Amino acid sequence: MTESLNLKCLEDSARRHVRGLKTGQKLPAVLPAPLNLSLTSDQDFQYTVERLAASVIGDHSLSVSFPLLCTPTASLVACLASFTDPQDPWTSEKSHRLSGFMLSSYFSTLHENSKQFDAIIKDILAHYIKPLFLKSRTPLLTPAARHAIFPLPGPNGPSEFDAANKPWKFQSPHVVTILQWVISQLDAQLVEVHWPLIIPPLLTILDDVSITYKIKGCSLLSLLLNVCPASLLERSGLGEIFHSTLVPYLLYLPSLTPEEESIPLLDATYTTLIALTQARYATSNTENAKIKALDTMFRYGILKGYAHAGENVRIARLLMGKSSDLVNALKIHCVKHLKDLLPVISGILTAPFATAYPPLLQAALQTLQTVLVNGGPRIEFHRGEVLGGLIICWRRLEDEVESAPELVGFQKTVEDVLRAAVQLLGGDERIKEDLCLLQAFSPRFETLLDV
Repeated sequence: MTESLNLKCLEDSARRHVRGLKTGQKLPAVLPAPLNLSLTSDQDFQYTVERLAASVIGDHSLSVSFPLLCTPTASLVACLASFTDPQDPWTSEKSHRLSGFMLSSYFSTLHENSKQFDAIIKDILAHYIKPLFLKSRTPLLTPAARHAIFPLPGPNGPSEFDAANKPWKFQSPHVVTILQWVISQLDAQLVEVHWPLIIPPLLTILDDVSITYKIKGCSLLSLLLNVCPASLLERSGLGEIFHSTLVPYLLYLPSLTPEEESIPLLDATYTTLIALTQARYATSNTENAKIKALDTMFRYGILKGYAHAGENVRIARLLMGKSSDLVNALKIHCVKHLKDLLPVISGILTAPFATAYPPLLQAALQTLQTVLVNGGPRIEFHRGEVLGGLIICWRRLEDEVESAPELVGFQKTVEDVLRAAVQLLGGDERIKEDLCLLQAFSPRFETLLDV
């Protein structure tokens, strides 16, 4: 494979970065901090990091052959893994592409040798990641990363913003990206083997005061839940710790939390909490506990959140979208929440300026569709909220569509949802009377409601 790198123009700069890594000097933000693990040779080290440095700082291009001469070691893999998240400020498009290519090339052969693969992962976790989190370890865990029944008091004195107390945050932030890459490479067996090395840093990141790291922690936990056995969460007691850590984040709402921070945190928290609940209660005999956890999330998160910050249209849109996810997770058990949820949806549909922010209108319609699918048997008891909200919304859209052609799609969606609701309620004599009154009131409803 060929990578476009202008090594001739950038040779001096790249070599300076290499010398910084080799002598332990402090580096600019574009490269991670020194890796204090041995490589197979200085030549291998220089060959690899020189090209990474060049790809980070270079904008020119020159066709250069890129053979894989290095034997993969823990420090080399950690160096490459620190460039695997394109959202990191030190990662350029070139360095991300190059590190991904090298890691995939190395590990296509390493996966065939499970012992060598396991040794590299363990080396990274034990000798590179773990030391950076020792001073900020949570007292809720035992040394084996189990739930501590009698947790020891946390450390006193150092501030949360003390760089010496949290070197992973203030001196080596790229270690979070390395941990993310490591977790993405694990399977269920390796997760259990390396559990004591994975959980302490993950929980520390998740419980950090910074909103950015809370979001990162949610992302790491979601990755872990994809491969973590439900029995391991139960045996370790960490399912409850993760749940109690995440639930307070549901109320990080404006105006106490800035909107630009609240929205990504709420999005990540709801997604992770639903995945955590599904993972903890994956068997049929834990169905009741699963429903109880989802009910708590709905009441404590969605309803309280909407009551506190529902006037913020972006927050309302997010809560509507997460309501749809929760209704899908609850299935028929969502009917207990219809008395609270449907008035909220109806209020959005009938709002005088509903069309001023179409994404919120779209989210409300999607949630209503989800409610009709999952809570159909009980919709007849809420027919006033459902039909009233849809008909008023359709009437307003019909009046505005001439001046705003982009609303045609929303009008079609409202018509489809309304017809689906009428079909669902078609066997009820009361709904037939209501439809006759509407058709008599305005001939415009005759074609709309003729189903």
